[in-house]
Amino acid sequence: MFLFFKKDKLAVIRLAAFIAFMLAMFMSWNLWFSDRSFPMATFFNWLPVPNGTVDVILILLFVIFFGVFVFKPNWKVGGVITLLYVYWALLDQNRLQPFFFELIFVVFAISYYKGDKKLAKQCLLLIFVGTYFWSGMHKYNDLFFEKWMNGLSKRIPFVPYWMRAVFTYAIPFLEAAFGLGLIFIKTRKIAIWLIAIMHMIILTTFLKGGFGYIVFPLTLFNVFTLFYVFYNDKENSFVEVFQFNYVKKVIFIFLMLVLPVFNLVGRYDHILAFSYFSGKPKYCRIHFQDKEATLKLPNLIQKNVKEYNGAYYLDLNEWSTRSIHVLVYPEMRVYKKVQQHVDQYVDSPTQLGFY
Repeated sequence: MFLFFKKDKLAVIRLAAFIAFMLAMFMSWNLWFSDRSFPMATFFNWLPVPNGTVDVILILLFVIFFGVFVFKPNWKVGGVITLLYVYWALLDQNRLQPFFFELIFVVFAISYYKGDKKLAKQCLLLIFVGTYFWSGMHKYNDLFFEKWMNGLSKRIPFVPYWMRAVFTYAIPFLEAAFGLGLIFIKTRKIAIWLIAIMHMIILTTFLKGGFGYIVFPLTLFNVFTLFYVFYNDKENSFVEVFQFNYVKKVIFIFLMLVLPVFNLVGRYDHILAFSYFSGKPKYCRIHFQDKEATLKLPNLIQKNVKEYNGAYYLDLNEWSTRSIHVLVYPEMRVYKKVQQHVDQYVDSPTQLGFY
């Protein structure tokens, strides 16, 4: 088995992807079951919701096929993994989390058709290019600058204001440049080091704050893959990566670089467009008319109700984190689904508030 992984770098990446997905899946175990206090946000109302037994069968099938994929990365096995995840995401859009769908992109990228490993590596590289480029560009907005400046003012007030301001306004372009740096052989090594340093800072912040552990598997996978596969790569040049010579590669160019453009005009989801930590997605609270309305809620929901200055509300992020261990998917259609679920228990209408 050691020789198997030694001969094929992508086999190691498949194993790393399997481990990363399983760890995140374990940390959010309740997300994958239909019976929980936080409601499912189905994409299509006609989709039947599976019972507990079917949930277990689907999870077992997914784990088995993903395990097989480590050793047999053909397109049929990868296709089953991808389709299962798509089905899950259609059942509950809260399963569209970066630490899941990015790894499914990886599965799709390194699924072989006629054994073309070079194409697989190029598609894998496009995932990283698109992720970091767009994650940076989405941060170019007033809310991100305001939050970041406030954070720096609290943590490093001794640094001159102009230096804090320059650094804050440079962040979107720096991260986007890291992504673009991966495209070119001459800049790839420095881009990988800068991405690794950026992630080290982020993970250290999470560790100190005691939150965000679920992003660790994907983050470590990204850094490991960049060093292991691409650090000494001399083959995949800009010209080769962006040749429209394979349908699969065109799909990844469209998925990773073109589709996120539509988020800029409100036609594509924030998270799928790699708008991470950008301040752009609006999070939601459900406000009740009075305390009496909250008393009609089931106990599992009622214990998540908060009170502030006589106002009663449900913070959907806090509720979802307690129930399914991930943040709610930040799109209006999901918020309305959750509101509809809550409204069935109360007589007076609720209102959505955003922050």
